[in-house]
Amino acid sequence: MTKNDIGAVLFDIDDTLYDRNAAQYMALDIIVQRLPEIFKGIDKERATAAFMESDIITTLEFDAGAPGEGIRDRRSRIFLSALGLPEEYAGTITEIYVTEYPKVKAEVPGAVAAIRELTKTFKVGVVSNSFADVQYQKLEVLGLRHGLSCIVLSDELGIRKPEPGIFTHAASLLQVHPTECLYVGDSYANDIIGANNAGMKVCWFNPEHKKPGTKYVQVDYEIQELAELITVLT
Repeated sequence: MTKNDIGAVLFDIDDTLYDRNAAQYMALDIIVQRLPEIFKGIDKERATAAFMESDIITTLEFDAGAPGEGIRDRRSRIFLSALGLPEEYAGTITEIYVTEYPKVKAEVPGAVAAIRELTKTFKVGVVSNSFADVQYQKLEVLGLRHGLSCIVLSDELGIRKPEPGIFTHAASLLQVHPTECLYVGDSYANDIIGANNAGMKVCWFNPEHKKPGTKYVQVDYEIQELAELITVLT
């Protein structure tokens, strides 16, 4: 793979450019601090475990096709229920979360430097399965939003990864053929399989050395650090 084969590089956002887990831990700290009367007597470790479990449950539901509307309130209700707390506070927790979570500057190491270097040579964009109200803010906080050639969000397009259409839509916005695109993402199922099915070259960002799922596709490149991408493409 050389840069001569590629006209555009597309990235996933969460856990590829933006450290979602780190941001969630910080947002949860803010929630607990803002609502001491609700979380009194509940230690941080227990609250964190309950929130992360609620996030896993609702993320799996969302990836399986559950509508985005209400999914964040559902996560808050599951979180509260796991702690034995009244679910009536779900709306308040969701509101604080949505306000504070995308404000956290939680860069995946090397993300900003990689994007800035690649934009010197390639058209660069993002394709994400998430909500516009937080994703634009994340890119803004990282200082990346206005340097990208396209931002494609499932929330706005109505198509989710791994459906090929969300990837080919990004390619059309960049005025390149899908075969001229390299897609970089951490999710094997959503990013690698989806982009591959759309005809794109794929780079699996796999810092935790995860194994592919039951369905295997050819990975053009696998990296553990985003800085490696610069070496691959230059």
